[in-house]
Amino acid sequence: MRVTVLGSTGGVGRHLVRLALEAGHEVTAVARPGRAVAAREGLRVVRGEVMCEGFLDEVLGDSEAVLSSLGMRRTQPLNPWSAITSPKDLTSVTAGYIVSAMKANGVRRVVTVSSAGVAESGDQMNRVMKFMVANSNVGVAYLDLARMESIFAESGLDWCCVRPVRLTNGALTREVRVVPCFGAMDKIARADVAGWMVDALARPFEHRTPQLAGP
Repeated sequence: MRVTVLGSTGGVGRHLVRLALEAGHEVTAVARPGRAVAAREGLRVVRGEVMCEGFLDEVLGDSEAVLSSLGMRRTQPLNPWSAITSPKDLTSVTAGYIVSAMKANGVRRVVTVSSAGVAESGDQMNRVMKFMVANSNVGVAYLDLARMESIFAESGLDWCCVRPVRLTNGALTREVRVVPCFGAMDKIARADVAGWMVDALARPFEHRTPQLAGP
């Protein structure tokens, strides 16, 4: 399958590129200018800004599916109150561009990263997590992710927005669980999120917003 990976240099995105290639897919990795992407056999790299309207129209010209790990960045990722360095509407605006480019090029399948705690799943959070989301820049990101999910839900495409629990840099285990609820101690490796997303390309989507947890 010809797969385009957006956010290819991020924590999940690097694994998406590697695992999609290992699964035998032809991969186009979209990266911002200046971002390092390791050369691999079967990998095509396209440089550009996904926030530029029309950019994705040409990128998706020969694609059959899209994997996206685009997300907001903060100056200090471990500090929920640190400043956001990306546009505060990044995921919703790019979702609109992705949908438009997919429809223009006849691409049907898209899997993208959201987060556990977004939209109605926020009711599952404990009081501490709810306070953090309500009062920090994590909440800004979650609101935009909810808008992103709505855009895909209304697109008419074959879509899936995965909602991983707390992300770690652990090794790939492929022991991913789709969970109906989550707790503060639940976690999942970024590599496992990417592995689940790549595998999802080959099967019907049983859930549109699956919550993913690790072993």
